[in-house]
Amino acid sequence: MSLGLAPEHKSFGTDDDTVIHETDLERGFMVLKLRVEEHHIGTGGTLDEGLVAAIADNYTTYLLIAHSLVLHPELMPISVSVCLSAQALAPICPGTPIDIVCRVTNADLDKPHATAVFQDSLKRTVYAVASHTKHTKDVLGYQTPAVTSKL
Repeated sequence: MSLGLAPEHKSFGTDDDTVIHETDLERGFMVLKLRVEEHHIGTGGTLDEGLVAAIADNYTTYLLIAHSLVLHPELMPISVSVCLSAQALAPICPGTPIDIVCRVTNADLDKPHATAVFQDSLKRTVYAVASHTKHTKDVLGYQTPAVTSKL
């Protein structure tokens, strides 16, 4: 999907130039590929933290939902973000190919959590990291195991 914006306009959302390379929903794992372009780089010469946050939010949300459905197909994992942090760590140049490794680190349906690590393909340089915690809301009347165990 193209938003029709010139590259100098930073409007990150679903049009982020990533390609899904690998997924393992049972293990809660996903690898995205991205070739860094000039518009992905912030004024400090690192990945733009808005881009890092948008990619982490979009893909870790989908990963957490899909992973939850694989583990608990009888439940509906509806959640809201309670904490999303993004940090650029190292300078990067346009044209650099990177892997974005997303992992579920806590599959508990009460407080699911995932990380996204933006690194070179050889895993020598980490360019940015993101952490995403969500909170499950039982808005449709579904009972999650975590909620049921507290009753």
